[in-house]
Amino acid sequence: MEMAEAKAEEAATWVCWDIENCPIPNGCKAEEISQKISLALSKLNYLGPISISAYGNMNHIPPSVKKALSSTGVVLNHVHVNSRSSSSRIFRGLLDWAYNSDTSNLIFISRDDSFCSYLSKWQRDRNKNVLLAHPPNASDSFVSSAKTTWLWNSLCTSLI
Repeated sequence: MEMAEAKAEEAATWVCWDIENCPIPNGCKAEEISQKISLALSKLNYLGPISISAYGNMNHIPPSVKKALSSTGVVLNHVHVNSRSSSSRIFRGLLDWAYNSDTSNLIFISRDDSFCSYLSKWQRDRNKNVLLAHPPNASDSFVSSAKTTWLWNSLCTSLI
């Protein structure tokens, strides 16, 4: 893990969470997700504000879990069952971040390696700072597309 560069330390961080492909890990409470992400960032000296957007079919998530996530500021973006539409919706969110946002830091939580070339390009060409949380079976190219990486399960189950 790399510590934040000076320009990234105080910058805002947007978390784009593919909740369908990286659900809340066993042993982690929904109401702790936001706090765990904040803690992981602060350990690397990222101290700016954080916003979290979750994308996926919210019909599969119990109402109590959705309520717990929402209560901590996680924005839930329902995407219909078609996995292609889910990737499309996530991609639109990522494009908006890369080209229209003043937020320079991104944590992408996913296992979808179809985004790795974009993540690398935005980091290299748009001066964006990409961090990644992924499951253990993520491809090497996906993991190498980010400056800093975490295993999603370990990030969520670390002690607060």
